[in-house]
Amino acid sequence: MADNYFVYDTEAEEEVSTKIRPLDAAVGLRFETVEAFLARRDITAESRVILFAEVEAIKEVIAHSFIYGYTVAFVAKKSQKSLRDTFDIPSDYAKALQIAQNGEAKQIDLLFCDDQVVLWSALVGDAPPHGSLSESLLEGSKASRIAAFVKSFTKIFKLRKSAVKLKTYKAQEIQTALSGMVVIEHDNRSCASNLLREYLQNSAGKLVALLISPASVIDYLSYLFRAIFGFSKTLPKAAGIVMSEGLEVEAQPPLAVYIDGVKRGMTPVRFEVHKKALTVAASEKFWQKETVRGGDDKEVIKISSLPVTKGEMDYATSHIPLFAHADTERYHELFTALREEARTSATFVVLMVLSTLLATVGLFLNSSSVVIGAMLLAPLMQPIVAYAMGLLRFDTDLFLNGLRSVIVGVMLVLATSMSLAYLLPFHDVTPEIAGRLHPTLLDLIVAIVSGVAAAYAKNNPKIIGSLAGVSIAVALVPPISTSGIGLGWGNLQIFQSAFLLFLTNFAGIVFAAALTFMVLGFSPVHRAKNGLILSLLVVVLISVPLTYTFSLMVKDANIKERLQTETFHIANLTVRIENLLIRHRSIDNTLFLRFDLVAERTFSANELAVLKREITKAITPWLKPEEKIVLEAAQRIRY
Repeated sequence: MADNYFVYDTEAEEEVSTKIRPLDAAVGLRFETVEAFLARRDITAESRVILFAEVEAIKEVIAHSFIYGYTVAFVAKKSQKSLRDTFDIPSDYAKALQIAQNGEAKQIDLLFCDDQVVLWSALVGDAPPHGSLSESLLEGSKASRIAAFVKSFTKIFKLRKSAVKLKTYKAQEIQTALSGMVVIEHDNRSCASNLLREYLQNSAGKLVALLISPASVIDYLSYLFRAIFGFSKTLPKAAGIVMSEGLEVEAQPPLAVYIDGVKRGMTPVRFEVHKKALTVAASEKFWQKETVRGGDDKEVIKISSLPVTKGEMDYATSHIPLFAHADTERYHELFTALREEARTSATFVVLMVLSTLLATVGLFLNSSSVVIGAMLLAPLMQPIVAYAMGLLRFDTDLFLNGLRSVIVGVMLVLATSMSLAYLLPFHDVTPEIAGRLHPTLLDLIVAIVSGVAAAYAKNNPKIIGSLAGVSIAVALVPPISTSGIGLGWGNLQIFQSAFLLFLTNFAGIVFAAALTFMVLGFSPVHRAKNGLILSLLVVVLISVPLTYTFSLMVKDANIKERLQTETFHIANLTVRIENLLIRHRSIDNTLFLRFDLVAERTFSANELAVLKREITKAITPWLKPEEKIVLEAAQRIRY
């Protein structure tokens, strides 16, 4: 009968004496230290050696087993989470011993880094959360994962990339830039294996390398969420994959190499899988996981999201920016389109005039459908977005051409709508016109959201059709047309109020579009900050009058809610207020309230005086001390 050995290192001697030897499962085992066991010369291939030691001692025994051919099994220490997860070892010593003695023994592939065994993973460079310190925090609970995320986040801004040259077993060469890479051969339930599980299921006889190259800090945050919390099983944008029987790694500057959490030197380094190299006794759970693994002779290389051109590599190795850098093809396509759209062409002039005619007539007709048609026809959004990019990058040509087209477009709209208003015999302020005379902070929010949407749609040809919706949402031409109507009528109040709405839309779109283009990687932060500060300053200045009108809007809403939900009792009458309209006249600080009075009979003069006092008292919290109130009431009898 073959001997079963329990081999431990001297650091574990006390724990072995108190927690292992007394177990029933330990009866019949031959207990020996690593040093004593390695000195033996009578070990046979039928022996089973159970290891309870630190990683370096385990690897010494594994190297010894290559000579004598015996079976190896593991009982993991409490601190050896990665070993336990890789070989599915129970944390309970008694159960682990039973599996080690009675578990099925089979041959497994082993990963080598140069001449050293890799038990669970190798890390090249720096790639949080991968590595022993961060992985040790991942015990499954949300709190531990949050701690791992925070610990990884603190390292992001220290990350640096190296230019890396990879050569696979079949001599395929890859040149890219990486902050780090993780190489594994077995599913070890780490962050890396969670991301690579789809590939590990088809990697029999191969290693799987996770290549990590964040294009930006924002990209890396997304990577951390996926890796730590498992929000997505698809490969993150910041990562690539190589699956091969071997992999040579060179880096400039050199990257540190860690094997099973211990630093082993610097690149260059070679990884290689030795097939059926070690006979292991393990749990049924481990063998089930190994049995489903398939594989063929094909190598897998997925690096489409990693830098590969010289320009991309030069940019990537300089630093990891806050936002991603747009690739050359995308950059070229967008700037070509924007330069074309920034020019003042005959088509631009014709469309501006036609859209203005539609908008102005629609405003007079109080037809929202005609006004919407004018919004869709107007091409004014295009030069505004081009102007935003020119401001962001301080591109003089793009900036000036965009601004010139915007100014020409505004002048055309004002001239056309003013002429039409002067010639047509209409002087009524329709609801469509009135709706553009009181811009507030809410309109600025609409403009900012529209600017983000416009820039994002410009960057993504697949959703370029969404610009029609943006044009409807932000409505650039109708406010200018309303301003032109004010000029045609000689009413400067209408002109100023409506033009303020256009300026609000313009400032909001420019700031939001510039910010979005920066986030999308079309300008580094250091180059974009001046343009962003300037556009933000304009937004802040525009916000001053908008804040005032917004406060009036809030005031009107409170007054309406109070008066239209309250029942007034005057003498023997029950009175309600309906259809309340509020108007402000700033010249003499007067508040006009127009409404219907609903009661069972008509009012006397005294009753009306009492009612006015009650109404004034009800809305006093929202009135200024010097503000005058004028009531315009129509009485309705309900019976």
